[in-house]
Amino acid sequence: MNTPPTPVVATTPLSVSSQARPVDPDQSWPTGNKWLRGPFAPWAEESAGYDLPVEGAIPEDLAGALFRISSNPRFQPRNMDRYHWWEGDGMVAALYLRDGRAAFRTGWVATDSMRFEVEQGEAVYSGFVNGGTPGRLPKGAPRAKNVANTNVGVFDDHLLVYFEGGLPTAMHPETLETFGTYDFHGGIDVLCTAHHKIDPVTGDMLFFAATGPVITWYRAEVKTGRVVDSHTIDVGVPVLMHDFVVSENYAIFFVAPNLLRLDLIAQGRPGVVWDESALPHGTQIVLMDRRTHEVKWYEAGGMFAPTHFYNAYEIGDEVVIDMHRVSRIGTPADSLTPLGSHEWFPPGYAWQWRIDTATGKVSDRRVSGIAGEFPKINDVYTGVRNRYGYFVTTRDLAPETMSDGLARHDYVKDVTTVLEGPHPLTSPSEPVFVPRADARAEDDGYLLTLWWNPETGLSELLVHDASDLVTQPLARVRLPVRVPFGFHGSWADQSVLDRSVAALRDAR
Repeated sequence: MNTPPTPVVATTPLSVSSQARPVDPDQSWPTGNKWLRGPFAPWAEESAGYDLPVEGAIPEDLAGALFRISSNPRFQPRNMDRYHWWEGDGMVAALYLRDGRAAFRTGWVATDSMRFEVEQGEAVYSGFVNGGTPGRLPKGAPRAKNVANTNVGVFDDHLLVYFEGGLPTAMHPETLETFGTYDFHGGIDVLCTAHHKIDPVTGDMLFFAATGPVITWYRAEVKTGRVVDSHTIDVGVPVLMHDFVVSENYAIFFVAPNLLRLDLIAQGRPGVVWDESALPHGTQIVLMDRRTHEVKWYEAGGMFAPTHFYNAYEIGDEVVIDMHRVSRIGTPADSLTPLGSHEWFPPGYAWQWRIDTATGKVSDRRVSGIAGEFPKINDVYTGVRNRYGYFVTTRDLAPETMSDGLARHDYVKDVTTVLEGPHPLTSPSEPVFVPRADARAEDDGYLLTLWWNPETGLSELLVHDASDLVTQPLARVRLPVRVPFGFHGSWADQSVLDRSVAALRDAR
């Protein structure tokens, strides 16, 4: 393919003007904290770029946008030694692909709490994961910080950014302008999960809210964005519940002894704790019938924590659940000292449970011996039987990085395929599957991932053929910025973007 022109980069500061613009956007603070260095190091400016350099060729039928959210602290944390990856500010990276070309834009998620910190010119809020340096909030500060840093995707003609400590934030999917909080037209009032599922039949959004020991299930209608179904479940403990999964008839939740202790956070102590005494019978599985709201509990078989799910589906009376699990998450409840990253969050492995809803029997097995995280599937198969699962590997427990490769598991052949990135790339993001136009098979599509280049300190987008997973990608797109290693993202087809932009324009 012809070499694209040199990228043009324009920086656009947040509308709050009291913050001095940094001399170098490649932020580096004097700390040895892993979460502020290497692929996690902050990038201090909003940027835009066009006609990005491409090695290989972006498939012509790949038209739309990859949205990624990064954990990107805007100001030096109040306590850098105790700062944790979960606490960074949200910055959206949007990569727009069309006609074999690539452009991108990044933008801060300008929540009320971020705007207040910008006005103050420094970090105001203390950490909640490892504890921090609590103090009296300045006059006018929002009561709690909404970091808006966990997931991002288009729904109800808005780009929604999610964080489990507050309401989602609505943005423009093209300009990345922040509109404000989004409550599904009055359907939710406090917060909701950063993980939702889209029903492949109806297009409705399926999600939940975890507030203390209470889990509330929601379904929001795709046509109106309004909540049309909800149900509350008391799980008995203030579980830190991050993800869930759905099958055709069930919403499925795992209740584990990883807890969110608001009382400890208020004392400046680690608030994400591991407390096995809270669940003496071990981790529990909760099945809620989506049709009747009937709830049944099952013992999962031991003490462990779920991280993220692939999928769930039903075979007769049997419910099959696929996910990644770790041996623990968090700081021991009686400890004041933060743990190292790999002690706090040990390596995870793909696991499968089978629940016979007629007999109550539960069985489980480890699916793959390759350590990894951020599992994904072709979302068209949400709630129905799938053959393939994709994830990033976490094999080396490197002190600087988290992920080190890309993998696919074939559930029919029971084989895991692993590939490294082209040298010197490492730290791939959660893979996002995009079906080809007129796809004929489950794996007929593309895997999109962001990788970190330790030689340049910048990020690159790789596009792989999901059906032929080899090291050399179809396309390698170089970004003139680093997208700090974050959590989740999603793809929006061009038709979805066009409809959203038109709807927002008409609304004004």
